[in-house]
Amino acid sequence: MFGLCSCIWGKSDELPAPYPLGCHSLDTAAVAMVLWDVHLSAGQRRFVAESFGVSQAHARRLVAFWAGLHDVGKCCPAFQSSPTGPDPEFLQREEFASPAGWMNEGSVRHERVAHLVLPSLLADLGYDIASRPGKSVAHQVAQILGGHHGVYGPMLDRTTMRHPERAEPRIGMAKGWQEQRVALVDVVHRACGSPAAPARVAPAGAAVLVTGLVVLADWIASGHAWVSARQRAWMAAGDEDWEAHFQRALAAAGPAVARLQLAPPRWLPASGFSDVFPHITKPYPLQVGIAARLPGLVSGPGILLVTAPTGDGKTETGLFGARLLGSAAGRPGLGVLLPSMATTDAMWDRVRAYVGRAAAADTPVTLLHGMAWLKETYSTDAPDTELCDDGVSTTAGDFVRRKHLGLAAGTAVGTWDQAAMACLPMRFNTLRWLGLSGKTLIIDEAHAYDAFGHALTIRLLQWLGHLGAPVVLLSATLAGSLAQRLVHAYLEGAGHTAPQPVAPAYPGWLFADAATGTITASGTIPSTRAHHLAVDQHLVRHTHDLSVDDGRAAQLAHILAPLYDSSADPGAVLVICNTVPDAQATYQALAARSGRSGTRTPNLLLLHARMPQWQREDLTRRLLALLGPRARRPHEPWVVVTTQVAEQSLDVDFDLVVTDLAPLAQLLQRAGRGHRHTLADRGRRPAWAPIPRLVVLAPAGELPPPAWGNVYEGALLRRTRDLLAESTHVAIPQAVTSMIETVYADLNALAEQALHDDHRRAGRDAAHAAAADTAAIPAPATITDLYPITDRDLDPGLLTTRLGADSARLLPVYRAHDGRYWLDPQCTSELPIPASGHMRLTRGQVADLARLSVPAPGAYLPERPDTAAPTEWNKTPLARELRLLPHRVLSGGGIQGYRTERHTLRLDPVLGLVRTPVR
Repeated sequence: MFGLCSCIWGKSDELPAPYPLGCHSLDTAAVAMVLWDVHLSAGQRRFVAESFGVSQAHARRLVAFWAGLHDVGKCCPAFQSSPTGPDPEFLQREEFASPAGWMNEGSVRHERVAHLVLPSLLADLGYDIASRPGKSVAHQVAQILGGHHGVYGPMLDRTTMRHPERAEPRIGMAKGWQEQRVALVDVVHRACGSPAAPARVAPAGAAVLVTGLVVLADWIASGHAWVSARQRAWMAAGDEDWEAHFQRALAAAGPAVARLQLAPPRWLPASGFSDVFPHITKPYPLQVGIAARLPGLVSGPGILLVTAPTGDGKTETGLFGARLLGSAAGRPGLGVLLPSMATTDAMWDRVRAYVGRAAAADTPVTLLHGMAWLKETYSTDAPDTELCDDGVSTTAGDFVRRKHLGLAAGTAVGTWDQAAMACLPMRFNTLRWLGLSGKTLIIDEAHAYDAFGHALTIRLLQWLGHLGAPVVLLSATLAGSLAQRLVHAYLEGAGHTAPQPVAPAYPGWLFADAATGTITASGTIPSTRAHHLAVDQHLVRHTHDLSVDDGRAAQLAHILAPLYDSSADPGAVLVICNTVPDAQATYQALAARSGRSGTRTPNLLLLHARMPQWQREDLTRRLLALLGPRARRPHEPWVVVTTQVAEQSLDVDFDLVVTDLAPLAQLLQRAGRGHRHTLADRGRRPAWAPIPRLVVLAPAGELPPPAWGNVYEGALLRRTRDLLAESTHVAIPQAVTSMIETVYADLNALAEQALHDDHRRAGRDAAHAAAADTAAIPAPATITDLYPITDRDLDPGLLTTRLGADSARLLPVYRAHDGRYWLDPQCTSELPIPASGHMRLTRGQVADLARLSVPAPGAYLPERPDTAAPTEWNKTPLARELRLLPHRVLSGGGIQGYRTERHTLRLDPVLGLVRTPVR
């Protein structure tokens, strides 16, 4: 048997000498073996072993062996003769000859070579290559390892599996290449205990999970500090003993992996709700009910659905359910997903406090959304304020903050798209699945997505059910038909083709067992926050002209009259508009309202999404200090004008809520901002607002009115308006279910009662769902070829747009007379450029730019040379993606906005981004 030659190199960048491919292969195998022990949860290990039909000990050796072969494709002419490589002398030898003319065809990627050569190499170890590729373990392993750079290669045919050189001569057909690849396989195989080939092909989920583990092992074993240390040890030994090198790598891998915070959480013992939340001395009925029955139902993975109004303790109920499910399924990790960045930031604080109390050891809590790094408390140098008496830390280190690795941490809190993107064929989505499959996932506000988002959630649940990862769904307003689709998707993924009907109670919960498919539902659970919501709907013309008697502005002025009456009690009113222009116009109309004798002028505050990041954060802090859960009631009248940002992200308490017409679910969310907290000794309600009351300003004509665009479906608006015409008092929560079913009924339920806009809504929803199904990866049960799970040519920006993020971040800048650009109208802070000798802006500079930026639809600002980020920012992530919004500083100190063919854009210090159409 010929030996493995150390002249075949695997790493060379910034090293004193080339690092042998055999060393890197053994390093990766050793790290994978430690990751199997340390990173994978018990449920993940069991899932992989059962999928391949082997014991867990056998699976551990197999996965390490496969990981060690990930770079076997580097043993080829194209890689070894890379122009940036060390140009080794052995390439001149006849046995390492390159195929004639190969350089004229360009190089072939080494991961592609691995995919091509591995089936025939593994055949020598008893792996089946006689079956068709989709049934061949050899091909599945080859495809897994060919995907270690984030993208799977297309399935091979039978001839290529046996004779890869016929399809691709550039793999290296000379004797030396073939012998060295065989020798590498032999060395790694023996180091890992010579594991026998598995008997069967694994289902898609196991293949994806193993791919993620291989990628993670490769990244760790490719770190410069790791490679340098292992190279020093190899050179010091000087014996070219591959087994000894593997043992050294295995000993070093344990401490190295431990430093990276990749272990699943270890929770303190808890058998009941009071053990998980000892500070809750009087649990809500929902919490009492689920604590009494759920422990007796849970014996493994499953899906828990919790439906209850805001304020009934859903979050703690979900965390308790996740604790039970995660323990039973061997998936102790925790993931919490929410619909917006604002709600995610708030939940991260709550989950971090929970983990600090409940974990038995340090457990990092990552924050996952595009602007997470701007949160001051989410940084490695921020003080860890959530330390309990035994010193449990929740701070996430640098490694788990890296791109693609946030879900690798034991606990993660993120926006919903952080998980939904795993369902799209994006590069390295296997790392997302690796992280998700070790967790119990809580999806909050499960109702809060459009048809495209719901379709992706369906696919996400199918995969989670297939992987055996438990799920908890929380919702305040979930239609029964949608609840059934979500629960059935999870059970279908778990292998149940004909699940039981789903009939959730409200408030209440149900649990579906992944192993048996049995669904257990609670009865209706009483709510301690039951109340009657007074609903006043006014049909108005959509106009901001105060002189129009039946117009929106005149009606709003009448509603707000007590705030202007100095003889009336002061109070706080929330006015929610459906669009930013409406909010700006409403604020301006209220600000212009002049006082008369005997009147007063209320304080005004405007908050919406198209404001600079710093301004939104500042206004939100002011609002929480003024009307938050612990604030004393203000002694002066307040009117806060806002948009949909108030539906979910603000824990504030108003005396009255006034809102534009919206679909019922959104209206109920908005109503939850009124009489939200018990005041106790913090003040009292005004006499004019003794009970919870929602005032709805509904357009009298077409729906939606032209000024709203397509912000909401016309059918949902009409059905909500019709329903509220008959509902002046709504019993919360008793009446919620029937009202939701009335408004959100599908065409089958409506039958001949469906109107034209109902059909239009159904058609649009079907089109969006079909688009999501087309964009998404296939359902796991249909996959025998891993190729469709990723797409090398896919533009990630298109996927983001399809997720509803057709937005850009605009950076207002100010052009002075000398042509220089500044970040402020006073021209005191110049547009930053990387310092001399540096390729990137500093982290602080990027943070400043991000806080000054304004989110807006991408169509608002055309991509022109004068709106493009400076070329000096091309190497700086986030900064290079900003679009400049130039303002001109006039000689008199005035500011002129930016004009396009359709409108003028300018940043107003109070109104935010103002868009004025060109007439």
